[in-house]
Amino acid sequence: MERALMTLVLVGAWLAIGCAPAPVTPAKDLELSNGTTLAVTLVVNEKVIRTFPPGARGAVAPSDLPPLPWDVQARSPSGRVLVSMTVRPGDVQETTTPGGGRAHRGNAIRVDLSCGRLDVWSGPPLLGPAPGPGTPGDCDP
Repeated sequence: MERALMTLVLVGAWLAIGCAPAPVTPAKDLELSNGTTLAVTLVVNEKVIRTFPPGARGAVAPSDLPPLPWDVQARSPSGRVLVSMTVRPGDVQETTTPGGGRAHRGNAIRVDLSCGRLDVWSGPPLLGPAPGPGTPGDCDP
């Protein structure tokens, strides 16, 4: 009887550990890689955060941003939206895989313009093909 009770307690503890909610990952930096010939302005929740000159790459810490969710836009010098995305709580995560490795998930957006590539992300950066050609006139301010 005592052994059965101990087994039940151990199984219960194992289930409780396995069913525990995943830890909440704090917000990660919001990053931008401006491979275009345009000055690109990063706007979050309608607030101008920073302008990235042509060819610049940089990160903005969550402490310099409003609370999540983030309505993110990258705008041309005239204010035209080049790309947009939303980052919500829980969108950006780092978890441990069954094999003991790490898995990363995040939000990202990319556009290939005729004047270069623009990436915006929180979490892991985008990988992928070489930049595409864009469309004539897509780099007008």
